[in-house]
Amino acid sequence: MILERPAAATFDLWDTLIFEPDQQQVSGERRALRAEYGVDELSSMGESVDRDVLFKVLNDVSDEITKGHGRGRDLHFGEWVRSALSEIDAGLPGRIGEVGVATFGAAIDRAFLELPPTLLDGSLEVIDEIAELGLKIGLVTNTGLTSGGTQRDWFATIGLLGRFDYMAFSNEIAIAKPNRIIFDVTIRALDVSASRVLHVGDNLHTDVRGAAALGMSTVWAKGEVPSEQTITAQTAKPDFTVETVLELPAVVGKWIESLDD
Repeated sequence: MILERPAAATFDLWDTLIFEPDQQQVSGERRALRAEYGVDELSSMGESVDRDVLFKVLNDVSDEITKGHGRGRDLHFGEWVRSALSEIDAGLPGRIGEVGVATFGAAIDRAFLELPPTLLDGSLEVIDEIAELGLKIGLVTNTGLTSGGTQRDWFATIGLLGRFDYMAFSNEIAIAKPNRIIFDVTIRALDVSASRVLHVGDNLHTDVRGAAALGMSTVWAKGEVPSEQTITAQTAKPDFTVETVLELPAVVGKWIESLDD
């Protein structure tokens, strides 16, 4: 298929391409490991912090990040790390310095690499099939308390990294979906117009509404619809709906046909 002008497909990450089958268990274990690594790193700098205190602070910061995402807000990863350390002791970031703050951030990042989520089986092949149709491929993801760099490292181990032409992580841009800026940054990097981009995601508010506000076409990968999305589903209007991204190739084919009609 030959496109008259460039077009692209952009993907959400969590609950679209990657999942945690036993979310409570894996997430809880990762959070505990994150606190353990953080305490050990601070101890090596001569700072004694109770593990339970750090565990709670990091969880509170993670919750704050998630709440901000709903309003399209985020900070750079390093700012969130500094915020967590300041919550423990306002003078802590100053005592350990910028290098110490960065080292602490790298330590808590390790928990993600050791207890990663699961890539949806078959999703790599779907991305390849879509790319073979002539589309550029992008990623637009709201990130938690894990750096974009660490996620890229993990992508490299599972074969996902090289499949994206551009990746937008909210804690690198300091803007989150549904804010149109993160979508605009992505389509500019891909050098395509919004009307020729198909965004795929599981969240009706951040993905569907966010992308549609910029004039992008949307696919809702609904999976098992969380109860909080049932009301949103009545007002958000995705152009296409699928259970999972494994159904995308047929949808993308129809969408491409409509582009150059």
